[in-house]
Amino acid sequence: MSFETTSLVVNLLGIVLGIFFLFAGARKLYGWEWAKNSYLKHHPLWVYYVSAVVEVVSGIGLILPPLRFAAALLQLLLILCVSIHPWHHVEVKSVLPAVITTFLLLLLLWLTRP
Repeated sequence: MSFETTSLVVNLLGIVLGIFFLFAGARKLYGWEWAKNSYLKHHPLWVYYVSAVVEVVSGIGLILPPLRFAAALLQLLLILCVSIHPWHHVEVKSVLPAVITTFLLLLLLWLTRP
């Protein structure tokens, strides 16, 4: 890939992921019952709100090029921390977005590595 193409992919990926996480975090903060119920199956309520704030912060960071690498790391850390719990009945439709965004965050992390 040429430098221009890589730069375009990184910017597009950062902006799309940033908007996604910013929207998801804001939606959690303003009452997303499905997400809250999903979190409460495995975590206390404070984890739900902390994850919402981290998603808003990392979403903003993913949009801004100088903060992109750190924001991707922060979001991956959140995904890792929230995912560490006993896996009981897991629905594929609820895991698929997490798998896709994790893959895209890892790709962005690799493309923006210092």
